[in-house]
Amino acid sequence: MSNPTPETNLVISPCCHPKLTLEETLQAYSALGFSRYELFTGWAHSAVDVTGDPQAVRDLGARFGMRFTSFHLPPVNPARYEESLQETIHAARYAVATGATYLIYKATDRPTYIRASKPFLDAIEDLDVTVVVQNHAGSPISSEADYREVLAGIDPRVRALFEIGHFHAVGVAWQEAYALLRGRIGLVHVKDMIGPQSVPYGTGEVDLPAIFLQLTADGYQDPYVIEMEVADPENTLSYLAQAREYLAHVEGVTL
Repeated sequence: MSNPTPETNLVISPCCHPKLTLEETLQAYSALGFSRYELFTGWAHSAVDVTGDPQAVRDLGARFGMRFTSFHLPPVNPARYEESLQETIHAARYAVATGATYLIYKATDRPTYIRASKPFLDAIEDLDVTVVVQNHAGSPISSEADYREVLAGIDPRVRALFEIGHFHAVGVAWQEAYALLRGRIGLVHVKDMIGPQSVPYGTGEVDLPAIFLQLTADGYQDPYVIEMEVADPENTLSYLAQAREYLAHVEGVTL
């Protein structure tokens, strides 16, 4: 009996084309060979409405041979704490109904990240999901110190999202970032960068092969989410095709 073909561990993010609709991005990315997708609930035009029908979203993905893997939850807001916490809990259940199993947990300030983490996780403990917390430009977790503070106080069931591009953009070497998150990484967002600018893979300052090699050596088996926000977005699709070719030769990647 032949062994089954391993599932790809690459997931595409619609941050690459924030002005396209969900259907448009699904069609474009599936044509490049991607089959896993990260869903947003805000910012991008592809964002889903968590008050709607998750099965309709799942069916739309299936039309293009695409499955949903990771999901940006709406943030918990201390100004309307109980209401927004319940909205985030609902969104987590919506996410699972689309097929997503990696949930990116958010809040509008660091104390709320910590405060809401246990009640949120307790409320969804019946779900088979990985919950991660993310650092990102303009968010309450922007600096290394911010991330350290949240990781120290948050429920230990929450894992870390290794945001390669943002760490580089704020001047944190990947080795230093990895040391902070090591043993807790549950999802990786991948970008190549020159300074704070996203660039085509293999043309920037980020040693992606070394990062993937380190993750593989430490037994990382979760997805890699492909991101790109280049200065010439009209070329993004061709750059994404090149990114797949580049990553095909990187240790730890399964196309």
